[in-house]
Amino acid sequence: MKKRPTTVMLSLVMAVVLTACSAGSQEAAGGSFQERLDAALNKGWVDSDLIDSVKADVEYRPQDDFAAAKNKAWKQEIGDNYYGVFQNISDQVTEKMKKAATDESIPGEEAEVLRKYYALSSDWDYRNSQGVEPLKPYIADIESISSMDDLYAFFGDLERNPLALAPIAVDVMDSYHIEQYPDINLTLIGAPKLSLQAENGQSFYDKLNSASALEMYEAVENEVLYMLEQLGYTERDARKILKNCLKWEKKVASATIDMNFEDFVKSTKTRDEAAKIAGDFPLLDLLDAWGFSNAEYLVIQEFYTKRLERLCNKGNLEKIKDYLIVNYCIESSFCLDRTTLETISEFSKSKTSQPIDVGQTEQQREDALQFDYYIGQTAMLGALNKTYVENYFDDATTAELKKLAEDVIGAYNVIFAEEPWLSDEGKALCLEKLNNIGIHIAYQSFEVLDYSRTPFKSKEEGGSFLDAYYAMQRYLMHHRAFLSEQKFSKDYWDPIAKGTSTTTINAFYNPATNGMYICAGICEPYSYSPDMTYEEKLAGLSVIVGHEITHGFDRNGALYDKDGIKNSWMPYKDQVAFSDLNDKVASYYSTFTPFPGSGLYKGSNLTGEATADMGGLRATLYLASKVPDFDYDLYFTSYARLWRVNIPVEAEKNYFSGDVHPLAFYRINVGLQQFDKFYETYGIVEGDGMYLEPEKRIAVW
Repeated sequence: MKKRPTTVMLSLVMAVVLTACSAGSQEAAGGSFQERLDAALNKGWVDSDLIDSVKADVEYRPQDDFAAAKNKAWKQEIGDNYYGVFQNISDQVTEKMKKAATDESIPGEEAEVLRKYYALSSDWDYRNSQGVEPLKPYIADIESISSMDDLYAFFGDLERNPLALAPIAVDVMDSYHIEQYPDINLTLIGAPKLSLQAENGQSFYDKLNSASALEMYEAVENEVLYMLEQLGYTERDARKILKNCLKWEKKVASATIDMNFEDFVKSTKTRDEAAKIAGDFPLLDLLDAWGFSNAEYLVIQEFYTKRLERLCNKGNLEKIKDYLIVNYCIESSFCLDRTTLETISEFSKSKTSQPIDVGQTEQQREDALQFDYYIGQTAMLGALNKTYVENYFDDATTAELKKLAEDVIGAYNVIFAEEPWLSDEGKALCLEKLNNIGIHIAYQSFEVLDYSRTPFKSKEEGGSFLDAYYAMQRYLMHHRAFLSEQKFSKDYWDPIAKGTSTTTINAFYNPATNGMYICAGICEPYSYSPDMTYEEKLAGLSVIVGHEITHGFDRNGALYDKDGIKNSWMPYKDQVAFSDLNDKVASYYSTFTPFPGSGLYKGSNLTGEATADMGGLRATLYLASKVPDFDYDLYFTSYARLWRVNIPVEAEKNYFSGDVHPLAFYRINVGLQQFDKFYETYGIVEGDGMYLEPEKRIAVW
C-alpha cells in the first residue's frame, strides 16, 4: 500500500563529528582484503536465517554454530514457511487487537468508537454498495469555489476540508525540544503534501528522467485518471485537472527548502513575525481556523513562507482547486470500495523491482490493511491503544516490567562505574544521564483522548467509511492544536503518534526525552510473558530494554544530555575512545559474507545496533551473575530463540543491504561470542567455530 509522506519533515540530524580510525581495527579485521575474505568463508557458520539452510542430516554443535544448533529443531518443524518469533508475536497482538475492535462487552467511549469505526472499515459488502459516492460531495464542494475568499474559507473549514489540504501543513514537536525553548511544544509550519513526493520528502517535478521518478509519475497519473473517471469526469477533463495540479505543485516544490534540527532556532518566530513574513497570505487566520490561536511560537520555512502570497493568487485559483481535487482523490482512494482499492494498489506496484513475498496469508494481509493502515495511520490509533492496554494489561504486569527496566538500569550503574575506557568525568556524566532516564510502560497519555469532538455516523445511521476516515483526519488536526497549547513534558507519550504506538511490537529509547519506552505489543512470548522463567525474561525483554538503553550512550545518544536537550556531553577523550571501539565492531562485521554472492558486510552501517545488542547482553549477564544456580544454558538458548527467523534469500538480501541491524544469526553468534560466561557454559575452546580470541572481542560496554 502506498504511504503518503508526513505533513512536515522533521529532519533530526543525530551525527557525531568524530570518525577516528584505530590501529586495532585493522588487526581485528584480519589484515588484507583477501585475508578478511578467507576468514569469512572459513568461519563455518551457515546463514541459519534462510529457509532450508539448516540441514536435517548435518550436526551443528553449539560450540561451532550456536544459532544453527539451537534453532535446528524449529527450522525443521517450520519447513519452508516464512516465519519468525516476531511474526508469532505479531499474530498474537493482531488477535488481541481484533478482539478489542469487536468485543461488545468492553466498556468505555474509546472501545465504542473503535468498534463503530472497525465495523465500517471491515464491512466490504457495505463499502462496495456505496462505491465512490461518498467522495463526490467533497469534490463537488471544491468545484464550487469561485473566489480567493471562498478558497481561504474552504482551507480553514475542517468539516468541508477534513484533510486540511492547503498551501501549508502543520505539525507539533511534542517529543523533541530545543534548549532555547525547553518548555514549549513548537508548532511547525511547512509546505503541504504533494502528489509527486516520495516518503523521504524528495519530489520529482524537475527530475522525470529517472526510472523511479517516471514510475511514480505513471502511478499517480493512472491513479488520478482512474479516480476522476469513476467520479464522472471525461478523460480530457481529468488530464487537464492533473496537469494543472502538477503545475502548481511544481511551484510549491521549487519554493521548498529542507530544514534540519539546527535550523529550528533561527526559524522560530512569534505569530506576528511569521504573519509579517507571509505578507498578504492570511497565515494567522488559517491557523486560528484550525485551532492554533494559542500557538505562541511557529517554526517556519522562511523562504517558502515569503512565497505564499505569490502561490495563492487569483491567477492560480483553478490550479489550486485542481490540486485539491487530485489530492483528495489520492488520499481517499483506499477508503472506498474493494475494486477501487485493488485497482489503485495495482497502479502503485513497482515495475522496476519485485516485492518480497513475506508469506502472508490473505487474512494477514486484510488484518494489516485494517490495523496498520485504516487504524494505525489515523487518529483511531489512540482508541485502539487505550482499549488494548486497559484490557490486556494489569497492574501486576506493569509493576514487573518497571522492576525489569529498573534492574537493567541498575546493572548499567555498575557497568559504567567500572568501564575501564571511560574517564572519571565520563563515568560521572554517564551515571547522571542513566539515572535520569524515564521509564514508560505500555500506558500512554490516554487522558488526552476525546473522540466526541469529531463524531461520525455508523452504517445504521447511514454513514460511510470514508466519512469515518475523514473524521479521524479532523481529529488529528484538533489533537495537534491541543498539543500546541501544552507545555513540553518529557513524561508525555502521545497515544496517536504512529511511530511510537504502544501496540507496535517494539521497545525504544528517545534521546530527546531521555526516556525508555516498553510498548504493550512487545510483551508477548518469546519476548515476555508473566509465566516465563527469570532466565527467559532476561534473555528476552530485558535484553531488548538493555539494547535500547545502550542507545542513550552511543554516537547519537551522546548528542543529547540528561534532560533531552541536544548538547554533546561526553568528554572528548571518551568520544575518541568510543569511536575507536566502534571501529573495531565495524571491522569485525566487515569480515562476514553471510550467503553466496552477498559480498562482505559494510560493518560501519551496523555499529550502533550491534553495540546495543552486546550492551543488552552484558547488562543481563551482570544480573544473572547475582542469581544462585542461574541456568545459563536456558538463558543463552532463549536468546537464540528470540532472534530465530526462516526467510527466503530475497528477504535476506534486503536486510543485508538496507538494515542497520545485523542479520539475525549474527545477532546471536557474534553477540554471544563476546562474553566469557558463554565460553564457560559450553566449554568453547580455541579451534571451535564460536571461539574468538579475547583480544579480538568487540563488545564496547
